Amino acid sequence: MAREIALEIVEKAASLNFERCGIIEVDRMREYGAKVNERIARFPESAGMYRRFLSLAEPDRDFPWARSVVACSWRHGVYRVPEGLAGLIGKSYLFDVRRGRNSEGYRARTEFERCMTKDLGLRVASSHDYGITSCRWAAFASGIGTIRRNNFFYGDHGSHYSLMVFLIDEAMEYTCTPTQKPCSDNCNLCVKNCPTGALAEPYATCGVACVSYLTNRAPDNGAFERYSPKIGSWIYGCDVCQDVCPFNRGEWSEDKDFPGLEELSASISLEKIVTMDYAYLREMIAPKFWYIEIEDLWKWKRNALAAMRNTGHKDYEAALAAALQDDDERIRNLAKRELAAKD
Repeated sequence: MAREIALEIVEKAASLNFERCGIIEVDRMREYGAKVNERIARFPESAGMYRRFLSLAEPDRDFPWARSVVACSWRHGVYRVPEGLAGLIGKSYLFDVRRGRNSEGYRARTEFERCMTKDLGLRVASSHDYGITSCRWAAFASGIGTIRRNNFFYGDHGSHYSLMVFLIDEAMEYTCTPTQKPCSDNCNLCVKNCPTGALAEPYATCGVACVSYLTNRAPDNGAFERYSPKIGSWIYGCDVCQDVCPFNRGEWSEDKDFPGLEELSASISLEKIVTMDYAYLREMIAPKFWYIEIEDLWKWKRNALAAMRNTGHKDYEAALAAALQDDDERIRNLAKRELAAKD
């Protein structure tokens, strides 16, 4: 009976255009906890960040009825990147389907969960935001893709995927055989090109030094200031280790427009962000790019000013002058320090 239900789940996922779907028993997530502890030992400076992930290795603590994990991959490497946003905002954030109610991925997820609960009679738990267990590890363990030397999940078309996981109350398994070729032991492009050196060696990332973390989640502004000269033009996320990867060459098709992104992109540039009203940031930018919390909207302007400085932007002086009049004292003080350093 469990095998029949597993097949129905996988077939439904395929009918909704998920690229792959796999199922593992919940105990397999304990392996993820061991990997997190290895990362803590390797990068003790990131221990505070990584310890928060340990709970993801035991999802049945919060959901004692959970018996299996369903993992699905949704390809987002088919959308057009609006002009001006490449190199500023990471592509996984541009095409994030978790809160994008008008996106195909969001609708597919909703229908998939409805099918498992209503049609198959399963008890299901999921989270649209961060996941209730490790999406990447569940996808890897179920065989729907692999993890490459840059630590990203790769499916049949490179690394540009949204991963979704669901806990269900029936014990079952449906694993796939990965078709991806392994990374070459001689390839070091992702490590060599990591802007801050966070990817210290293959499969080993110091989380608190990663550009994506520094630009949106890092609570310590001192860490951002320490690494900001190396961040380049990025203001939210980073794609460098994925962009240089040979397994991503030719895998982005740009066949579709992501709902609402083209219109929103007209509001986003380094200059516009520095002078942007905080109400606009809160109402228009924050709902889409929600890793920067509402109380931290000033970080958008901090990031934009750093990107302008790093890239020698022609309007940097004008941006600093505008920042001196900003509503947030932290931005005003940043502008004062930058101007003082230039004198």
